[in-house]
Amino acid sequence: MNKKPLTKQEINSLIKKQKKISLNNEWLDIKNCEGRILAKNIVSKINVPPFNNSAVDGYAVLKKDLIKNKELLCTRRITAGDNHIIQIKNGEALRIFTGAKMPTNSKTVVMQENVEKKGNKIIIKKIPFFGENYRVKGEDIKSNTIILKKGNKINTNNINLIAAAGIKKVQVVKKIKVGYFTSGNELKKITTKLKGAEINNSNYYSLNSLLKIEFIKKNYCGNLIDSFTLIEKKFLDLSKKFNVIITTGGASVGEEDYLIDVIKKNGKILFWKAAIKPGRPIAMGKINNCYLICLPGNPVSVQLLFAFFVKPFLNYISGGEFLIPVPEKIKVNFNMNKKTKRMEWLRVLKKKNYLDYFVEKFPKQGSGMISSIAYSDGIIEIPENISLVRPGDIYDFYDYKILFY
Repeated sequence: MNKKPLTKQEINSLIKKQKKISLNNEWLDIKNCEGRILAKNIVSKINVPPFNNSAVDGYAVLKKDLIKNKELLCTRRITAGDNHIIQIKNGEALRIFTGAKMPTNSKTVVMQENVEKKGNKIIIKKIPFFGENYRVKGEDIKSNTIILKKGNKINTNNINLIAAAGIKKVQVVKKIKVGYFTSGNELKKITTKLKGAEINNSNYYSLNSLLKIEFIKKNYCGNLIDSFTLIEKKFLDLSKKFNVIITTGGASVGEEDYLIDVIKKNGKILFWKAAIKPGRPIAMGKINNCYLICLPGNPVSVQLLFAFFVKPFLNYISGGEFLIPVPEKIKVNFNMNKKTKRMEWLRVLKKKNYLDYFVEKFPKQGSGMISSIAYSDGIIEIPENISLVRPGDIYDFYDYKILFY
């Protein structure tokens, strides 16, 4: 176990060293597999397009007839789906439509707006270059080539590709089983009638939403009360049923925080504590073959740590790629003294002046400030070695649309 808090880079390096979970595969119709991770490479058995075709509505012509103002006879047409083998005669143009099979002796289509029609004849007013508006068989996908690799995730960007290759079913990795807990005697089901030191269990709803990922089969396992014996019993039992268990709260150094001690006694702590604000008390360990991820109880920490570490980790051990959020560079317009030597995630508001985008610091920055995520636009990442933030400085900006959706 680490003796000092790990940096963001060190945590990612450790995560990538973990063994991927051995999950069975299943065949799914492509309409039911969005968001799932491919278990095998997908190979196209056909060419796409499957034949030479026109890219536009227009007129197929011979190379030697590509002459401005030349008059060409046009009495024949080719529509999409017409499978006849057709050749163009000298001095002839064929009316052709987008996606229609090209004549065997033509490789050029004049766009319909670039001709003048005169009865059954056309006059070319603008000459295309030879081969223009002509799509070649297999120019997009060649037969017997890999179109998607094992570990790729099926999504809106590539599902059309699979369908175009004529593939109806694909082999995907079965869903990873994730159990999740909240923890703390003070947590209650949501109500406006709280008593004494009670608080609403908002982290349940946050985790429940964050875990709505297509390759995950999630199950809420309840709220852990502050008892070493009961937590140990739960972990020993459920670590045999789930691939990953996630908890919120109970991972700090308080006398009533038992999670770390339970994992130490019954398994192994992989790391504990991060050099990050907010999010210092995060921990990861293993009991049996089940990974345990212990997140802090503060709602902001839960959401940010999940986005930066937990989601990429779940994707990776499920057989997918290790995909971390990608930032954009942005200027700040405020001064701030950074008091810690930890990297800080600062909630910000994204604004635009007449020249460019910039960010303002959101006024509420506490890790328990639930409204700070709801009402800000994203975070900037301030490195460990920075102690003073000044207007005009440039930092990595992560939009919540990238982190949470």
